[in-house]
Formats: sequence, C-alpha cells, structure tokens
Amino acid sequence: MIKISKRLAAIASFVPQNAKILDVGCDHGLLDIYLFQNNQAKKIIASDVKRSALKNAIDNIKKNNLTKKIETREGNGLEVIKENDLIDTVVLSGMGALTIIEILKKGKEKLKSINHIIVQSNTKLELLRKEIIKMNYYIEDEQIIKDSNKVYIIIKFTKGQRKYTKKEIYFGPILIKKNTTLFQEYQKEKLQKLEKIKKVIPKNKIIEKYKINKEIQLYK
Repeated sequence: MIKISKRLAAIASFVPQNAKILDVGCDHGLLDIYLFQNNQAKKIIASDVKRSALKNAIDNIKKNNLTKKIETREGNGLEVIKENDLIDTVVLSGMGALTIIEILKKGKEKLKSINHIIVQSNTKLELLRKEIIKMNYYIEDEQIIKDSNKVYIIIKFTKGQRKYTKKEIYFGPILIKKNTTLFQEYQKEKLQKLEKIKKVIPKNKIIEKYKINKEIQLYK
C-alpha cells in the first residue's frame, strides 16, 4: 500500500465511494494510486498540462502495476474529459484559486455531469468559494490540516444550491461550525498579518486603508 502525505489523505477522504474521478494537475499521481488501492474509485484519469509531471505519474503508476487501471492524459484542465468517461468527480489541488476558477470556467460545459468538485488551494479561498457557488455547487464539507508545518484547507463542493453569508464565504461555513484549534490559530495569524500590513500603508492610500480595515473587522 502506497504511503501518502496528510494533505493527500485529507483530499482522498472527500472522494465519494465508487467515484469516476479526474485528477487535474495530478503531479506524481500518488493520490490516484492511493484511491485505487483503497477501492475508493471506479474510474481514475490522472491528467496534467505538463508532460514532465505526467511522466512522473506514469512512472509511479507503472511501479505499482496499475497501468491498466489508472489512465493518464496530457491536457489542460477539463478538456481531457470525453463524453463516454462519465466523470462525476473532479479534484484540483496544489494550485492557485485563480487557476482553479479559470479551469472550471473554461470547462463549464463539462461541469454538467460533474457532481463533486474537490479543491485544495492556499490563495483567495473566499473568491474560490464565491465563484464555485455561482456555478451551482454548495459546500458539502471542509477540512483544515497541518502537514509539514504548512496549513492546508480542502473544500468539497457538491451540485446544488445554498445561500451563504459574507462571513461563511470568507471563512468557510463548515470550518466555522467545526471551529477547531487549528482553525482559530490560522485565523489569528492571518489577522496579525493584516494588522502589520495596515501599519505600513501610507496615509494617502485611503481606499487601501478602507479595504484592509473592512477585512480586519471580519476577522475580529
């Protein structure tokens, strides 16, 4: 059985049983190997826009004798999906929020058959939540973890509609409910960083000051 990081294990825990999955930006393909070895997915396509990254995945899949079980495709985002793949779950991890949003918007026609979108990004999470919710998905689950001294947030979106407050979009409705110690520490650190930034903004930058004050109030 392959060993994976705490981050990848958290992502894997959000993948539904018997999912038909596309792993966008699969990197070394370790998540996909793990999902197959744990009988979690019916179908797995590991894809990457970079040939070098895909080669790493192909090599690891071969090492684990799963060449016939896990398919690899080179391509950008959801464009690798074919109609007869019947993919129902997409994983996008280890990339910026803007990249994830761009991939999903470009592939909006493919989203019609996608029931679940699992994302892990460390940038602009409020924007990520806002934009994916606009695509007719709601936040089914979220998890905050620490792996090798880095904090990661994983979000699972499911097809459907729900209304959220500004606070929920910003901090995550499930994370607020769970309110773990790690979540509290993470938000405290973010607030401290914002207050440091506020101190160095010149007095004449009124709009910047206003924006950061509004953000600080959200945290408080």
